[in-house]
Amino acid sequence: MPALKDFNQKQKMMILRILRDAKEPIGSAAIAEEMKNYGFDLCGRTIRLYLQEMEKEGVVTSTRRGRDGGRAITPQGLEEIHDAMVNERVGFMAGKMDALACQMTFNPASRNGLVVVNVTIIDRTHLVSAAREMMPVFRAKLGMGDYIVLARAGEQLGGFYIPPGKVGVGTMCSVTINGLFLAARIPMTSVFGGVLEINEGRPFRFTDLIYYNGTSLDPLEIFIKGKLTSVREAARTGHGRIGASMREVPSPAFKKLEKLRRQLDDLGLGGGLFLGKPHQSLLDFPIEEGRMGLIVTGGLNPLAAVEEAGIPTANYALASLIDFEKMIHYKELPHLIEQEEF
Repeated sequence: MPALKDFNQKQKMMILRILRDAKEPIGSAAIAEEMKNYGFDLCGRTIRLYLQEMEKEGVVTSTRRGRDGGRAITPQGLEEIHDAMVNERVGFMAGKMDALACQMTFNPASRNGLVVVNVTIIDRTHLVSAAREMMPVFRAKLGMGDYIVLARAGEQLGGFYIPPGKVGVGTMCSVTINGLFLAARIPMTSVFGGVLEINEGRPFRFTDLIYYNGTSLDPLEIFIKGKLTSVREAARTGHGRIGASMREVPSPAFKKLEKLRRQLDDLGLGGGLFLGKPHQSLLDFPIEEGRMGLIVTGGLNPLAAVEEAGIPTANYALASLIDFEKMIHYKELPHLIEQEEF
């Protein structure tokens, strides 16, 4: 068995990514089996030793008793993934978006199946105030859809362990749109994420942008922490700066796209979808011949408003896939907070 000193950074990052993407706490045997898919042939005993060391570092936590108790990633572990191996993760965002879209199983007709969510962790004492900030953003249709999910301390939200004293907030990620379009046989290309200035509730111009195929981080996470958004103002006045992204689809899909957008709006899943015209530029960005552009509002916008209100947030975009049936309509949020212990 290799000594613990042989545990290199690449193996550590792979274990953290496996824990992050797991839908529940998993043990060393499951981790070892998953690592074989990435070319790492380590036995369960070796993985257990590594997990024990990583638990001491605070990047993983044990969630049940036993010799091979399940492990989950902690917020500190998530930060380590963000910070490590940047060169290897260039282009990672574009690839992850495509991978998650392909894994979606949501069926609009039956309203069940897996959707893509962002995860935000906030202090439990701020939950009521955070809900007050999020509600106007949902009402103004500046998020992605009308649904949200909460998780208590000690619970899992997707693959995320919610630490003591905290609450997990899951919002629909805009990549859900990619998955729904893919299921409808409409191929979609994600071009960039940006800060969109809106005027009277309509898109006016992008003031900042980051292309997905050249970044290892989610653009909206960066814009929120960089204080470049004014989602609170936009939700209340129709004027401000929100997170949004540019997508492209083939022009022949125009009529099919309009029909799908109406269906998604009826289901409360559409959020803000602004369609361009075939072969024409959109907000001064050129669109290739045979394609059309569309603007999709960011799923993290409700939490951007929370951050703008002075409430600290830890945001993780494209965090996980969860069952849509676990989500509630945002109008139920105040009642849920009132009735439940969070």
